[in-house]
Amino acid sequence: MTLDARVRGIVKSPEPEVPPTLTTLLASIRPSEGEETLSLRDILSRIGTRSFAATLLVLGLLMVSPLSAIPFLPSLVAVVILLIAGQAVMGRHHLWLPDTIMRRRISASKLVRALDSLERPAAWIDAHRSGRWTALTRQPISLLAYLVIIAVALTWPPLSLVPFSTTLSAVGLSLLAAGQTLRDGIFVMLGYTYLGLLVTGVSVALARVF
Repeated sequence: MTLDARVRGIVKSPEPEVPPTLTTLLASIRPSEGEETLSLRDILSRIGTRSFAATLLVLGLLMVSPLSAIPFLPSLVAVVILLIAGQAVMGRHHLWLPDTIMRRRISASKLVRALDSLERPAAWIDAHRSGRWTALTRQPISLLAYLVIIAVALTWPPLSLVPFSTTLSAVGLSLLAAGQTLRDGIFVMLGYTYLGLLVTGVSVALARVF
């Protein structure tokens, strides 16, 4: 079952039996020839019956791409991420988003450029997935990853006026979501480590300024 059941804002999201490759996941949302724009509903319908984590992964990666330079887009994506991650923490089995958000559209050409820029990173992640430390991708331990994702997304709205300011933290968010989607605890640990170093670096820089 896919999102495009025409039920307003509701997606059924069972865990996939076989974790998808990231390359396949990104290819599934590539616009078809002749499409000029895609709505968020269109994008999520192409992800299909993936987990909440797969949706977060796609959104995180799009914020690593040049799309993060579009004014206010990081704020919109942050709201979507907060809604999705919040529902995951609450243990919901269905992904719900307001119809107003689901109707928001993005240029197909911009999406294609973003996906093109992510091809090599996606291939690298697929080539290095290990399937180890899977306990980090199962509840209740996996809830920590979603809470960290929420914390990261909360920082994006204040930064959305500065182009690419959300890119660095989006890398860490994407690593956490990749670990959950691919059921690979190595990527989860990489996400925690990366974000820890990022917070430390920012804290040291601010301390020197003030």
